[in-house]
Amino acid sequence: MPSMPVRSRVATIAMLAWLGAAVVAAPATGQGSPYLPLDDPRMPLLEHLIARGEVEDPTPQVRPLLLSHVLAALRAALGDSSGPSAPIIAELLHAWELPTGEAWWRVAPRLGAQLYSQGRRDFLHPGGRGAVRPYVDLFLTMAMGPVTIAARPAAENRLRDDPEYRPHGPDNPPRQRYRFIEAYGTAQWRWVGLHFGQVDRNWGPAGIAGIPIGNYAYPRTDFGFRLGNRTVRFEAIRAPLQNGVGDSGEVVTRWFAAHRLNVRVTRRLNLAIWETGVAQWTGGAMDPAILNPFLLMTFGRQLGLGSRRNSIIGGDLTWRASRGLVLQAQGAIDDWAVSSGNPYPNRFAMAILATGALNRSLSWRASYDMNSSLVFRTADPNENLTDAGVGIGRHFTDNDHLSVALSIPVRAHWLVSPQLDLLRQGEGRIDQPWPDPPTAATLPVLFIGTRRDTWQVSLGVSGQHGKLGLAALGGLRHVRNAGHTRGVTETCLVGRIQATVEFRVGGVLPD
Repeated sequence: MPSMPVRSRVATIAMLAWLGAAVVAAPATGQGSPYLPLDDPRMPLLEHLIARGEVEDPTPQVRPLLLSHVLAALRAALGDSSGPSAPIIAELLHAWELPTGEAWWRVAPRLGAQLYSQGRRDFLHPGGRGAVRPYVDLFLTMAMGPVTIAARPAAENRLRDDPEYRPHGPDNPPRQRYRFIEAYGTAQWRWVGLHFGQVDRNWGPAGIAGIPIGNYAYPRTDFGFRLGNRTVRFEAIRAPLQNGVGDSGEVVTRWFAAHRLNVRVTRRLNLAIWETGVAQWTGGAMDPAILNPFLLMTFGRQLGLGSRRNSIIGGDLTWRASRGLVLQAQGAIDDWAVSSGNPYPNRFAMAILATGALNRSLSWRASYDMNSSLVFRTADPNENLTDAGVGIGRHFTDNDHLSVALSIPVRAHWLVSPQLDLLRQGEGRIDQPWPDPPTAATLPVLFIGTRRDTWQVSLGVSGQHGKLGLAALGGLRHVRNAGHTRGVTETCLVGRIQATVEFRVGGVLPD
């Protein structure tokens, strides 16, 4: 009988250790909680309340949120609110309330349809054909003390039209129309949290794809570890990536690692430092040290992680300047030329976001983000910060993006969001070959080749009333230098709608 590959053995051991820790610690103090999915149609309402300063953000610049943390923040806010937002807070509490038993279960199927003008989810980057497709998912959740298990399989025909859905690698377009949007287990205690499975993650300012981890790519299975509380919080994530191919055709094993340390300096100021990286091994072997959550990627070789790797370091700032004004910033350095003999342009990324309250019920947001021309990739494509050719953090590079928007609540169930975007995109791509030194010496830090400018004005509607959930966006897109061809312009209507009807049953498990 053939032996199990090293990577599979290590992953299996790690999973068993995680499950063992959860079982052994189950009697300890703690209450489990599922995550609040990033695609929940009510999520924009929560972000609207956080932007206004009426609800405290449980974990600034880290999504998804644990639903128990969200409910605690909403309860605290409801006691302090008597204005127009009080009905929204009460509605979210009612919609997301968890059973009170020590052990409980819930089944929530949704049926509906998706209509879209293009398969790619980012309308500022045209791609994929449009269609009208049926949609079905089934949310299964079970909690037992501090342990929660959740899964959400979905039948989603839109996947065949999305160029970034690559379950079998960059050269194998999807033939299947099914996926698990979520499939995970968590164990949560006061000071420690454990995670195994897959769930959409975003580490960055609200509404902007995070630099270290973004939710543009489809989720991958990972191991997560949390230590600390709201004041000081350390997180580590490990995830196997799709294998690569070496120069001689050999199999290259690739793993992703991330660390983040957040400090709540004051009630209004949060600072964080983080790093992410990709490590690789040839011949199917791997160093089990990659699973050590305290081993830093940036200094891995010095600290004992024997591998070839590429890492990126960065930091976050969240400052509530006043009750109705929040400033967030994120920046990262991939590589910075300190020698005049280095022909490669500097590689970095950043984002700035300001949000706040407007009159008694509205909120506003303005953001700017930028990605340099060669960021997230390096000379060895197996060390690019990608999985199956799609960015682990941000996917699109060599661009900058300015956005302004309003959020207008309608009754307690819906949020209407007019928005204006300007994207300036060069010809650099995250999956392009690494340039040789003579070519690199001619490349700018930003905007390789002919720059494409995209203006888009749009209107979004999201929310849920009773069983009916809606997430919709429609607008007008105008492109100058379309296809990176000078003088070519395109103007068209764009849009997408997902409408679903949800049913829910559940109960408390007997002792």
